[in-house]
Amino acid sequence: MQSDSYKISVIISTYDDRAFVEKKLAEVRDQTIFDQCEFIFIESASPGKERELLEPFCVANQNCCLIKLEERVTLYKSWNIGWSEARAPLVCISNMDDTMHPRLLEFVALNMNSKKWDVATVLTAKQKLSEGTNTWHRDRIAKLDLSTRPGVFFAWRRELSSQIGMFDESLSIVGDKDFWSKVLSANLRVGLIRKVLYLYTKHDGQLSKRTEFLEARDLENRICEKKQYRYQWPSSIRRGVRIMRLFRKLPILNKFYLKYIYPDGG
Repeated sequence: MQSDSYKISVIISTYDDRAFVEKKLAEVRDQTIFDQCEFIFIESASPGKERELLEPFCVANQNCCLIKLEERVTLYKSWNIGWSEARAPLVCISNMDDTMHPRLLEFVALNMNSKKWDVATVLTAKQKLSEGTNTWHRDRIAKLDLSTRPGVFFAWRRELSSQIGMFDESLSIVGDKDFWSKVLSANLRVGLIRKVLYLYTKHDGQLSKRTEFLEARDLENRICEKKQYRYQWPSSIRRGVRIMRLFRKLPILNKFYLKYIYPDGG
């Protein structure tokens, strides 16, 4: 496929995530519109040397590329590098330890284009790093709690770099808060796809929980409070998530909930 016909570019930054590489590559391969997407892997001097596992995959697939950095950079600088290199009109991020449903990119590209959204997100369920992690069985998904905050997964139009700027590279932990604050301040068109298409994996090895970032996290959270960041989805999206959580709690509506949120119709 010609690079100018990609529907969406996916930025996947990795640092000390070697244990998740095989899982992530399986998710990438399983995307229903794999050939219509661009995947940009960025490895910044990782001690896990994920590049050794990612490079053969990128060589074998022309829609995948690996950017190897010889010094460690912030997550948000990695995302900016990927954003600058992206060739599709839509861009999104995905963390190595999180899980993408096979139809994630299909749904995102279809809805953002048909509804003219500037930024989009999906229903995201929270899972622990344990046995059964990353599986999409309907009954399992129904038992997972839904995330109520932005930042876990989102997609945006590549051209927004000229309208709201890129990610703040001086930040280590709260760059997604800064991004969403700018999105809300600019009154952009933000949409929610009411399907569980992304799993957020909670574990002690997450970036925000690593000892080296604890001080930065506290400092940056104070900055957020001082600047009064509007770190939330638009009210329409918050209502949508609350409705889905309510449906789940009411037995009489639970069957409808399952059919509605499950990507393949229940």
